[in-house]
Amino acid sequence: MIAIGPVSARTDDGWHLCGEVLAEGRRPAVALLLHAMMANRRSMDKPRGAGLATTLAAAGLSVVSMDLRGHGESGPSAREGARYTYDDCVLFDVPALVGLTRSLFPGKRVIVVGHSLGAHAALASAGVFPDKAADAVASIAGNFWFPSDEPSLARRAAKAAVLRTWLAAAETLGHFDPKPFRIGSDAVALPYIRQFWKVWSSDRYGSVDDRYDYAEALSRVTCPVLAVASEGDKLLAHPESVTRFFARIGSPNKTLRIVTHAEHDGRAPDHMGLVTDPRSLPVWREIAEWATSIA
Repeated sequence: MIAIGPVSARTDDGWHLCGEVLAEGRRPAVALLLHAMMANRRSMDKPRGAGLATTLAAAGLSVVSMDLRGHGESGPSAREGARYTYDDCVLFDVPALVGLTRSLFPGKRVIVVGHSLGAHAALASAGVFPDKAADAVASIAGNFWFPSDEPSLARRAAKAAVLRTWLAAAETLGHFDPKPFRIGSDAVALPYIRQFWKVWSSDRYGSVDDRYDYAEALSRVTCPVLAVASEGDKLLAHPESVTRFFARIGSPNKTLRIVTHAEHDGRAPDHMGLVTDPRSLPVWREIAEWATSIA
């Protein structure tokens, strides 16, 4: 795939977000790609020219891929001292990027194709700001960690342990660096990790200042939603947790797709594999088909 060119947006709180237009397609819809935490937009077309973004473009969709704050080119990074919260992604980044995409492709329907952070932040934002929301959301491995949405006691214990590790490391360094743990490329800021711990320990999926209840906001999402989860995702977005998160979404037009081990000779793609493993190509094509049907 040949990139058409770089683009950027300025959020209402002044952050400069960077990305690129990857394709201008014939369909009346544009896919806005939003990546996972501790990753960046490169993960959404990996390998370059043969990944998810390329599959969407091949289906005739226009494609815009962006870095959320603190990730990729939307610096400064947490390693450079940036401080931000999850709220900033929900309340500022997603609305700014949906607005940018509408301005780039006026008249086309905007469909967020989000992975993990990009997915649940887009859904929460759509509930908080329906007038600034995308026209549809494809949520890949999208759920947020809080005990009410985790039915397994073993996974609850594992998630609590993971979050304690992240928080302890972040309190020491001022950010959490995933590279030593081999779980990502981009560091995240201490306030962001603190918010994740607050949500878990309070069992309340909401903003730091308690102004916004994101769990309740999900019930006000009205746009079409396609949610994808994988049986190979053992902890980060286990299908049981995704199913509970999905049930909170109020849209009357929503579909849940579980990728099974049986489809992949006993080993379904894991959390990152849903957007980086070539074996996920059939799922990417399903997302493209769904997006074109929405258009």
